[in-house]
Amino acid sequence: MTAYSSFIRILEVMIMRFKKDGRSCLLLCLSFGLVLAVSPGSVEAKNKKEKKAAKQHSTVQELEKRDLSSAQLETIRADYTKVVAEERNGMMNTALRRLEREYKAYKATGTPFVRDILIISGGGSKGAFGSGFLQGWESVKGPTALPVFDVVSGVSTGALIAPFAFVGTEEAYTSIVDFYANPDKNWVHKRGMLYIKPSHVSLYNDDMLQEMIRTRIDEALVEAVAEGAAEDRLLQIGATNLDLGIGRIFDLGHAATEAVSSGSRDRIHSILLASSAIPAVFPPVVVDDLWYGDGGATANLTLFTSPGFNATWRALHPEAPMPKYRIWIVINQQVRPEPAVTMPSWVSVAGRGLDTMTQSLQLFGMHLLHKIVEDYQAAGMDIEFRWVAIPEDAPKSPDSKNMFDKDYMLALEKLGRKMGADPSVWKTEVPLVYSFD
Repeated sequence: MTAYSSFIRILEVMIMRFKKDGRSCLLLCLSFGLVLAVSPGSVEAKNKKEKKAAKQHSTVQELEKRDLSSAQLETIRADYTKVVAEERNGMMNTALRRLEREYKAYKATGTPFVRDILIISGGGSKGAFGSGFLQGWESVKGPTALPVFDVVSGVSTGALIAPFAFVGTEEAYTSIVDFYANPDKNWVHKRGMLYIKPSHVSLYNDDMLQEMIRTRIDEALVEAVAEGAAEDRLLQIGATNLDLGIGRIFDLGHAATEAVSSGSRDRIHSILLASSAIPAVFPPVVVDDLWYGDGGATANLTLFTSPGFNATWRALHPEAPMPKYRIWIVINQQVRPEPAVTMPSWVSVAGRGLDTMTQSLQLFGMHLLHKIVEDYQAAGMDIEFRWVAIPEDAPKSPDSKNMFDKDYMLALEKLGRKMGADPSVWKTEVPLVYSFD
């Protein structure tokens, strides 16, 4: 699969998901301007990074030698369906066990019977906003104080934040803020002078980004995630299966438990890298022998749900009330694209079109989730729905070839921290898709 075909594949997935049910809420996962308007050139690796770059290069070479037939893919599809069904059943059972824990505490001590769900969107370097917001939220008291989340879900840059939000300690929040406040322009770099060669699987290498993930998602953090999983809390990471053209929600808590047992964190690192691997820009990531890319291509706001969950709970505990649900959504971008003059070139038109399409689909996804909440509320369930996003008057993204502009990211982190400390910033109504109201 070449960089061009990776891009076309992800575009097909985006369009088909939208045609099917309008439920896709996508990250701005790729821009023609980013892919095709970059100027040729090479980035020479520094001596201390040559070894790591060479290792990454060999991995990319292995990807480019891939040989998978359509017949093999059909067999894989059947097996994949079974695996995903087992994963979904496992997550539902975990959620039921968590509910039973909370119900017992409610009966024994009168502890509020509440389930808190945090959803963190994609947004690339704008994840600096979300990291700052969560740290600012720590200072809030009262009914909107930062809770211990029963479920944390993340996609793309949100996937990188999610494990720290799941652990929920002051140290964890400080660590993720430190990451976004100190970006390195060498996290990604072009693949030499012929980086735009069609036979390449990606335009950029991400070896430094891989190293960052390995460093930040260390043994202590994985053990803390596993401890949360032992309490039947869920950490969900969304990625897109490029081979089958479908999204997948990984149970990272379960993966952390396995990592602690085996002593290897490789699968966790691969899942997180896959969720943030913009197709064609970054190499696809192999997880369970299949190619994965940015989770925002299939859903920028990922949450596992099971149609039979509430019915199952009522059947198991007919005497029990339904819990109160609180859904918190942190969107690491504006809900609409920033106003910009579309230039008279196909690159500008295509890039602007993709910007608009992906963020509009995110709005559709928010509307869908809000409609589900309204339906449950109409049926008598107590559900609170809150969201926050980068405001329209936020600092504008710089006109820079650097994907990780430090000044811009610091400004977003500062803005996020200020907003996180202010309970009044939470919104409950979703903006209209076809209006600025």
